[in-house]
Amino acid sequence: MIAPRLLAGEVRVRVGAVGVSALGTQVAGIIDGVGPDSAGFAKNDRVAFRSLAPTSAAIITVAERDLIGIPADVTLDAAAALFPCAMLARSVVKQVHAVGRGTRVAVTDVSVVAPFVVAWARHLGATVLSDAIAQLEASDVIISGRSVRTALGMRPGHGSVQQVAADVFAAMRSGAFDAISTSTAEQARQGSRSPVLLHPAEVSLAA
Repeated sequence: MIAPRLLAGEVRVRVGAVGVSALGTQVAGIIDGVGPDSAGFAKNDRVAFRSLAPTSAAIITVAERDLIGIPADVTLDAAAALFPCAMLARSVVKQVHAVGRGTRVAVTDVSVVAPFVVAWARHLGATVLSDAIAQLEASDVIISGRSVRTALGMRPGHGSVQQVAADVFAAMRSGAFDAISTSTAEQARQGSRSPVLLHPAEVSLAA
């Protein structure tokens, strides 16, 4: 079967991994072809993008402007499953709050993003308080569900997204999120709240 001709601004991506969380669906894969006048991507580049829903398609056509490049030393699995929560958590600790070395942080948020907030805070050199009383009495910053909701309302421009993505991938390379596990579809059905990692053949089975 011959693939449809790509239009200007379109890219064809061979899907490698799909991440599903409360933040939506993230797809990671390898570019299989680019349309005329491609501005920044080429065949065999590794990319990620947001999707409206999990897909079992092996190849997807997507607008080039929606792509984020994935560094060679970051796996497709990590870019699909961990990137969305890690990106949102970055907004929490760097934009909603100013967390840095020596900051005493209490995390009262209990969403899927909370482990990523903790990981980011430690990556930035902060101390994450675990004792409930200490959280109230000794913290410099309290990160709550409201903090996460505020971060969700932020809409950076495309150029800013690329810069933020580079920061997130750098944290991934440093091992900041190595302790955070992903879930299978079966574990999610059993109540796991970790991001779900799927591969194309598994998506239809997970529905």
